[in-house]
Amino acid sequence: MSENLECLELGQVDEVAVVKFRDKKVMDPSRIEQMGKELLELIADDENERLLINFDNVSFFSSAAINKLIVLEKQIRAKGGKLRLCNLRPEVRDLFSYTSLDQMFEIDQEQVESIQALSQ
Repeated sequence: MSENLECLELGQVDEVAVVKFRDKKVMDPSRIEQMGKELLELIADDENERLLINFDNVSFFSSAAINKLIVLEKQIRAKGGKLRLCNLRPEVRDLFSYTSLDQMFEIDQEQVESIQALSQ
C-alpha cells in the first residue's frame, strides 16, 4: 500500500482502516481518478479488509466520485471484506438517498458506530 496518498488520509483504529478525504469538495475529475486509484490500492493488500470512509470534512461529493465508491464496494465485498461510511453531511447524505445508494452502503452517523460494526 502506498503511504504517499494524494487525495486521502489513512489512519487505523483497532483493525479498521479509516480513510478521510483531503478535499472538502470532491469534484475535480483528475482528483477523482486519483482518489479511485488510491482507494483500490488500499484494498489490494489483504490487511485492509475492514474499511471505513469518514466524510467528516466533505461538503460536496460528485456522482463521478460515487462511481469510484461503487467499484470499491463491489471489490471489497468480493474479497470478503467490509466497507462502511460515516459522518455524511446532510447535503452529501441526500445525494446517497436520492440515488438509493444508501441501501447499497452501510452508513453510520458517527465513526465510533462504524468501528464497532466493523469490529464484530
